[in-house]
Amino acid sequence: MTSDRKIELFSKERLSSYADDDEHIANFKLIKNISDKLGVIEIITRNKVAKTLDIKDDTFISRQTLGYWVELMDNEKIHNKIVDFGNIDFRDYSKGNKNNKLLNYQKVWFAYSLVRTIRNRAFHFENLYKLNENKTPRLSTKRGKTIIGIEPTKIECFLNDILKCFDNGLIEYLNGG
Repeated sequence: MTSDRKIELFSKERLSSYADDDEHIANFKLIKNISDKLGVIEIITRNKVAKTLDIKDDTFISRQTLGYWVELMDNEKIHNKIVDFGNIDFRDYSKGNKNNKLLNYQKVWFAYSLVRTIRNRAFHFENLYKLNENKTPRLSTKRGKTIIGIEPTKIECFLNDILKCFDNGLIEYLNGG
């Protein structure tokens, strides 16, 4: 495909965010590889939050965004009732993440902030491989003085670890087993 045709189809601005065509194609493949994981995390989250808060209107539940459920979880302070992220160590996902001895509710807050960011960028087909100018992960979130980031090459690992916190069988289930 010619360069002019790619610009016509994808836009010069969008293409300029990628190092090259290979990174652009790799981004589509990464989004393909994580979309089912993001979908399952979203479904499980809305169901667990709704159950915890005794929300029973299935139509209402299904029509709310991930952001709605995450904000509701934050507002109601029910993080620990939704999931145990005791096995999550953010140092596994970026060398810049420090061991801050986070409590579970803090890990849940950081993890869901990152999941939301990944989901929104993936489903708007933004460049998940893009780093900040100082080479730190662009996929990051901050609370207080703590910044947690996810390296692009660790996105799948991060999402797999989140899924395992809900049920060890989810990865196998998504793989058709």
